[in-house]
Parts: sequence; C-alpha cells; structure tokens
Amino acid sequence: MMIQALKLLSYEVRGLHTAVYFIALSSLLSSILALLRDRLLAHAFGASAMLDIYYAAFRIPDLIFVATGALVSVYILIPELTRRSSREQREYIDTVIVGFSLVAVSVSIVAAIFAPAILSALFPDITTAGYLPTLVGLTRLMLLQPIFLGLSNIFGAITQIRKRYALYALSPLLYNAGIISGILFFYPHWGLTGLGVGVVLGACMHVAIQIPSVFSDGFFHSWPTAFKPQIFLQTVKISIPRALALSMNQISFIGMVALAGTLVPGSIAVFMFASNLQAVPLAVIGASYSVAAFPILAAAFSRGDKAFFVEHIANAARLVVFWSLPATALIIVLRAHIVRVILGSGAFDWTDTRLTAAVLALLSLSLTAQGITFLLVRGYYASGRTFVPFLVALGTALSTVGLGAILIGVFQNKIISELAQGLLRVVDVPGSTVLALAFASASVSILGTLVLVLHFERRFSGFLSRVWRAWAQSAIAALLAGSAAYAVLVVIGPITLASTTLSVFTRGFVAGAFGIIVAGLVYALLRSREFTEITEVIRGRLRGISIPIPQTAVVSSEESSPTTLQ
Repeated sequence: MMIQALKLLSYEVRGLHTAVYFIALSSLLSSILALLRDRLLAHAFGASAMLDIYYAAFRIPDLIFVATGALVSVYILIPELTRRSSREQREYIDTVIVGFSLVAVSVSIVAAIFAPAILSALFPDITTAGYLPTLVGLTRLMLLQPIFLGLSNIFGAITQIRKRYALYALSPLLYNAGIISGILFFYPHWGLTGLGVGVVLGACMHVAIQIPSVFSDGFFHSWPTAFKPQIFLQTVKISIPRALALSMNQISFIGMVALAGTLVPGSIAVFMFASNLQAVPLAVIGASYSVAAFPILAAAFSRGDKAFFVEHIANAARLVVFWSLPATALIIVLRAHIVRVILGSGAFDWTDTRLTAAVLALLSLSLTAQGITFLLVRGYYASGRTFVPFLVALGTALSTVGLGAILIGVFQNKIISELAQGLLRVVDVPGSTVLALAFASASVSILGTLVLVLHFERRFSGFLSRVWRAWAQSAIAALLAGSAAYAVLVVIGPITLASTTLSVFTRGFVAGAFGIIVAGLVYALLRSREFTEITEVIRGRLRGISIPIPQTAVVSSEESSPTTLQ
C-alpha cells in the first residue's frame, strides 16, 4: 500500500495547469496546517514566556538554513541539472550533496558550541529569568533542521525537473504535521524538548518523502564520493548574492525577535503569531505571482525582449496589488475576528487576542509592499542583477532593527503610547510596546519597496506608466471594501467577552463577504482591466476552455523561512 501511494505521488505532471493546481493546493493545505499548528500552540501556551523560548530557539537554525539552503537553491540547481546528461546529473548532485553536507554540518557544530554565548547576547531577559539552559538545549536539537531541509532542497530540484510536483508539494505538509505531532504527543512527555523533536521529525519527513523517487531516478545508488570542489565552488559563487539577500531578511527577523525578547514575557509569541497570520495572504498572493512570473521573465530577458520583460512584470504587479490592497483593508477591519477564530482557545485569552490583532493590523500595512518586493526581486534575478536585491535587503534589515530599537524608547512616552493604544484599541493592554516593532517592520518594508520600485523604473523604464492606473483603482476598491466591512460590523455589533467562536466567525464572515462584494463592484464600475481578465478566465474555465502558459513555476523551500515553515 505504501509503495503504491509513493508511485501515485511520483507520477509526472505534464500539463502546466495541473502542476500549478498541485502547488496551489499544497500552499493552501500547508497554510491550513500552519494555522492549526499555531492554534494548538496558542491553546497550550497562550502568549507566554514558554512560547517565547520555543520561537527564540528557531533563530539560529533558521539563519543557518536560509544561508546554507540558498547556496543549493533550486533556482541554481535546476538550470545546472537541465543542461547536463543523466550521468553528469548524478555526478553533479553527488558533488552538491557532499559540499552542502560539509558546510551545513560544520556551521551547525560551530553554532552548537557557541550557542550559549550567542543566545545570551540575543535574549538577555530570557537568560536573566533562568531559561538559558532550556533555550540552548532546544536550539541545539533544532540545528538538525537546516541539514535536513537543505538536503530536501537538493532532492526537490531533482523532483521538479522530473515534474513530480505532487511529491514535492507534500513535503511542507509533512513538516507541519511533524510539528503538530510534537505538540500533541511529544510535549506532554518531554516538555519543550518534545516540541523540538516534532520540528526535527517534520524536517526529516520533509526530505524522506522524496528519497524513494530520487533513488528510482538512479541517484545515490552508491555512497556519493565524486566530490569536485571546483564545480561546488562555482555553484556557491552563483548563489552567494541571493544567499546574502535572504540572510539579511533573516537577520532582520532575528533582530526584531531579540528586541521583542526585551519586552514583557509573551511579546515574542505575539509578534510571531501575527507574522504567521500575515504570511498566509502574502504566500497566496505575493509569493505565488512572483514564483509563476520568474521563468517567463528569465526567458524574456535571455532573448533580449526587454519590452515583454517589463510588460510581464507590470502585469504581475497589477495583479498583486489588485488582490493584496483589498485584502489588507479587510484584514485591518477584521483583525480581531481573524485572530480570535484562528487562535482563540485555551490559554490564549482576550488580552492576547487584542494585542496580536493590533500587531497583525500594523504588519498587514506592508502586505502589498512585500508582494511587490517579491516580484521585483525575481525580476532582478531574472535579469542577472543579483546585487541590487542584496543592497536593498541590507538597508532594510539595518533600518528595521534600528528603527525598532528607537521606537521602543519612543513608546515609553505616555502620550505616544496612549495614542497608539487608542488607535488600535488596546488601551490598558499589558505589553503594547510590541506595537513599536510591528510599526517599524511595516514602515521600513514600505520604504524599501518604494526604493526598489524607483530603481526598477530607472533601470527598466516604463514600469510605473503601466501600473499606476491599476494601482489607483485598487486603492479605491480597498478603501470602499474596508469601509463597507466596517459598516456591517457597526450594524451587527462588536464582539465581546461573551461572544462564542461561532458568533465571532459569523460576524467576520458576513462583514468580509460584503467587503469583497463591494470591492468587486468597484472594480467593475472602474472597468478594471484585471477584473475583466479574471472574470474572463473564470468564464473560460467554466466552459471548459483552458489558456496555456508556456513555463513552469519553480519553488524553493528556503524562502519559506521564517514564518511559514515554523
């Protein structure tokens, strides 16, 4: 039975639409499991010091995974594999496996040795509270994760060139399933160590599910010994700018979590819960369009068709904003309903709900900006200009952490603190200083996107002239959709401490549905090009008419960190 199931998952997907459906369905299911995972964590711990330790333990392993995983990214490996023969592919993968293993294991050992010093410097309040040994032990256990996930990245390149998207798409589901098993089965027996075991189990399953298929393709029938340092170093050299850019993003996140660790206990958990919630629409909207656009952009640039390159990235940018701006408005209006329905259980009380909802609202302000950044960065990669994304990521990382530290001090001012609490409806809620970090993250993200857009326009003129009208229409639709949803909430009445989960869900669903209808009507009245195109595609699908797309999406797992994987 198990062998038959693996064969079913390993069949080749030859149609692009089928491949996209597999990837899209996987993203949706992975998001659902991630939300279930967070609900279980919220139920068991609430926004507490114990959950702070759990999230803090991810920081070093996540940085190692992003830095080393990007060195063997599918964006690099797939082009290298496709231009080689079957025998050369096996030799090349042997070299990559050995090289990556040496790097990842060495870095993880060094990190394990220096973990006490690094973690005590990053999280002094956790150290002072006497939790450093627990944090160090959990971190050392989780250092197995970047090794397994990096190997899975390499296997994923093989899986994707064989068009086995169902098998590849299953990996992130198993990762979250492992974490959930840690919460349900291992934690009751081993405490926080059990949560770490669940994480490692999930990472192990992430790679293990792909091994039978990779083995059947002729790889790893013998121990990989054909290590060619020059070829591995050449691969690393190509990957370094992208690895540095992704590392800067992770360093920024580490900085924000470290700053949250200096606030009241539970602040790290609140920031992480809100980040994970915001990551769902970001993955569905921003990441999906940028991933789908990349191979087409690369092909256009390689053949010197600059006009098509700019036009295609402008099309994708219009669609990103088309979906994300109204989504942002609805998230801000329905923030408390979203948080309460998804996380409101057990130890996660109304105080945690209100604070997490406020942080979610602030972080969501940058939802559109992040989606545009994802897309433009793909455009730079496709054009071979990898240094620009690194510089922007570096500037954004430094500015985010710096501004976060400054705003924590500013929020000590009673007038400013009360103003922020009043605007976000968290008056007298303990721990509201964490709002400073959310505001810093969102504002710097928006500023970084503006810099990227202006530079892209300067480098590839004509981008803004193709998108400004659609972006303006999306802004109008978002404003009216948010206003409509808010009006419905006013009529229905606010949620209270006595409101049941079903009641909260019903109110939010009705308000959100009305807001979506209003957004659609506004787009129709404004004669939005994107609205017309989408409705035509839907009608075509209903009539059995498919629109072929000439390229296949490429998915890389290291970009999922930190919010969607953990």
